[in-house]
Amino acid sequence: MKVTAILNWVGCILVGVGLSACASTSAPSISAQHLASAEYDSEPKAIADPNEKFNRSVFEANQDFNHDVLYPVAKSYNENVPEPVRDRIDAFTTNLSEPMVFANNILQLRLEAAATTFGRFAVNSTLGLGGLFDVAVTQGMTHQSGDFGQTMYVWGYRDSAYLVLPIIGPTNVRDAIGTGVEFAAQIPAGALIPTKAATLASRVNLAGSVTSPLSNLSKVEDMQTLEESSIDFYSMLRSVTDQKRQAELQEALETSALTGTPKPPDPNAIEPVMTIVSSPTMLEKRRMTDVPKMSSASDHGGSIVVVGPPTPIEAH
Repeated sequence: MKVTAILNWVGCILVGVGLSACASTSAPSISAQHLASAEYDSEPKAIADPNEKFNRSVFEANQDFNHDVLYPVAKSYNENVPEPVRDRIDAFTTNLSEPMVFANNILQLRLEAAATTFGRFAVNSTLGLGGLFDVAVTQGMTHQSGDFGQTMYVWGYRDSAYLVLPIIGPTNVRDAIGTGVEFAAQIPAGALIPTKAATLASRVNLAGSVTSPLSNLSKVEDMQTLEESSIDFYSMLRSVTDQKRQAELQEALETSALTGTPKPPDPNAIEPVMTIVSSPTMLEKRRMTDVPKMSSASDHGGSIVVVGPPTPIEAH
């Protein structure tokens, strides 16, 4: 248990950017938000960094660890482990992450992404020799985004302050909570429920814990290159990580049945289709009126499934 927990944290270390030294402070306060609040803005928002002084102090401590430990280890790994072997480790680690991605796709009501993720895991676990080869991508099934921080964003937890943590590195309050939830979810199930299925899940989790740090070592040199080309690496890294994250969050909003605009029905469709949309009540809160009329779906032999609280019926 202890070894698995430590390895899981090491995986988080290398996925992020900075590593280490400990510091303590209170987390920035956040205001309550509600599901299906307005989410689209024409102008990009400035990165909220109200605790920059604390963040920079942790960032500097992390960078000391990077230069003393992480960069040398990553260089040795990339120089001594052949690229084909590194590629197999990357593919294997990605495949082990697919169940968690799938679960978050379902929670976000991103059904197409969930189907793609399920298909990827099935194909790569069989034809890809347990995930050593990404066969699914050759069939047009690309790796999907999906984590609990993203799930909370779709559910309505939007604005969140930038945060640099010891060990984890650059993140924000919402994603830090999401990382904690996912970490708790990865506690070996075999230790809690002694069944064959739980034991298998425990072994899969252990395999992911071992390979994740190795997989991310190959990406550390990219961070080092970015640092060497930056005048203010803190600001540069904050901008780069925020841009990448915003792209993932926006993708989730646009493809979720809770927040996305439904695609218009295909007039050439032969088979009946089913459309999943937010309820009119939820759309009104988001100042949107994009629920297709029931008649338009019935005209094509389809049906509409409304997601969310029902619209109140006025008494006559």
